[in-house]
Amino acid sequence: MTPAESIHETVLDAGTTRSRLARVYAEALLRAAAKESPQAVDAVGEEMLQLRVKLMEHPEVADFLASPALGKKGKLAFLEPILKGHASHLLEGLFHTLWQNNRLDLFRNVVGTYLQLLDERAGRVPVKVTVAVPLTDEQQKKLEDALKESLGHVPMVRVSVDPELLGGMIVQAGDFVVDTSVRSRLQSLRTHLLAR
Repeated sequence: MTPAESIHETVLDAGTTRSRLARVYAEALLRAAAKESPQAVDAVGEEMLQLRVKLMEHPEVADFLASPALGKKGKLAFLEPILKGHASHLLEGLFHTLWQNNRLDLFRNVVGTYLQLLDERAGRVPVKVTVAVPLTDEQQKKLEDALKESLGHVPMVRVSVDPELLGGMIVQAGDFVVDTSVRSRLQSLRTHLLAR
């Protein structure tokens, strides 16, 4: 194994470990919320959603909490006044547990995983749709209905526009990908012609 392969494998392992750890914390938080009430599960989800928006607006906060330059006590001193009276006891508990285990750098991942778990529980599936031109409301409704029927779940469609597709669309739901773009067809035709 070359040094480059070794580094690549280590990076992949680190990412997988982070994902697994984030899932462990998110599942524990979900169980704790579910013990209280179904409303608590959704309330924590709403808190997580708001926090994700804030973290996207201020990514330096998450970087600051992940930084080893700020000691464990310094991180707690920074967090406590922010959380007091502004976060549910469940969210405070999550922060405290992450702080105790020196895992505050996982918070962003835990937020994403918790929201994903809520979607799974509700039978919602995130679907990314890339189109060449913006869809009309009627086209988007028809697409969502077709996706709901084929996936057997409620699609949460996020549409982005990429004029380079030339026409058609690319639909991605998890590992499931359908590419009906003109660009893809032209590339296939070019490959076929070159092979001949």
